[in-house]
Amino acid sequence: MFEIVVVLYNMTASESSTITSLNNLLTSENFSEIRSVLIFDNSDKVSEPQDLERRFEYHHSEKNVGLAQAYNYALSNLSNESEWLITLDQDTTLTSEYLNELIARSAKLPDSVVAIAPLIHDNDQQISPVSSDTLRPLHTDLPKKNQTYSQDIMVINSATALRVSFLREVGGYNLDFPLDYLDHWLSWRIFAEKRQINILSNELNHQLSVLNYAEHMNYSRYHAILNAEKCYYSLYKTQLFVSYQRQLLLRAGKQIITGKFNYGKITLKFLFSGGNNGIKSK
Repeated sequence: MFEIVVVLYNMTASESSTITSLNNLLTSENFSEIRSVLIFDNSDKVSEPQDLERRFEYHHSEKNVGLAQAYNYALSNLSNESEWLITLDQDTTLTSEYLNELIARSAKLPDSVVAIAPLIHDNDQQISPVSSDTLRPLHTDLPKKNQTYSQDIMVINSATALRVSFLREVGGYNLDFPLDYLDHWLSWRIFAEKRQINILSNELNHQLSVLNYAEHMNYSRYHAILNAEKCYYSLYKTQLFVSYQRQLLLRAGKQIITGKFNYGKITLKFLFSGGNNGIKSK
């Protein structure tokens, strides 16, 4: 049995490609293996959707708590019969081929596999899975479909199904990563626990705003990403920490050369002030 959580932020259900595509699939093809779909709304205002398939539920958060708390809320409210939790962002277009393969594959995999994920593209660029043993994952050989991996890949949160027993075993999602790098941490934790990730043959489309931060990201969000990056590389993927510091310097230089002066100043200030020094949140 599957349950789904979709996290919204300043977008209504009718504007979300995730919810509209999922609603069409559940209405037309049923997918009885899916017990419920929780819409967790981080938006400023309540916007309870109308005319969705009966399995949709709506929860509005009084403040934007990001992804980790939203996923943990869903995890704490799962039915005892549910074996898998599918996490979804608001801008992934789902297909019947993906759901059918996910459901069929889940029944055949060994207990060592605790995550199942599709190939995901942003336009022509594969953004999940990617290699996690490099700081330039989009510039190396990309992981392949129809494979099971035991190390060195990262899958993004959206459209990944997680085994509920594993999530409870590790205490749920890490609140040190409220939004950014939560997927990096989870993929790292799966392999740290000697478990595996299976990649489906089906592909989905997803818009990843961080691919072009100058157009889609304000300075506050960029600083939050810097903090998440440093927390991850200083506390978890520590073998890449020195390389990460060098990359920050190169990033700042490129930002300045290409006219993104404010981003460059933020990057340099973060690098030489030490950021959050990898200190975990309380």
